[in-house]
Amino acid sequence: MRFNSTLIVIDPTPRRADGEYMAHARISSSRPDGSPYDIHLSGDLAGFDAREEAIAYARRWAEEWLDARFG
Repeated sequence: MRFNSTLIVIDPTPRRADGEYMAHARISSSRPDGSPYDIHLSGDLAGFDAREEAIAYARRWAEEWLDARFG
């Protein structure tokens, strides 16, 4: 991972839908004045039975997305 993780925040919190956890990622940062802004919102990536699996998948996806664009 080559992007600066102190400036960029990945929120991989899944949402619960139809009995499964939907993985998605919110990638955000802060402006110089401290106000937050979104870099990217993934939408639903995949469904999982276990919350932890959805989180891990979304985090990996976001890290790869960031590396492809900013790495």
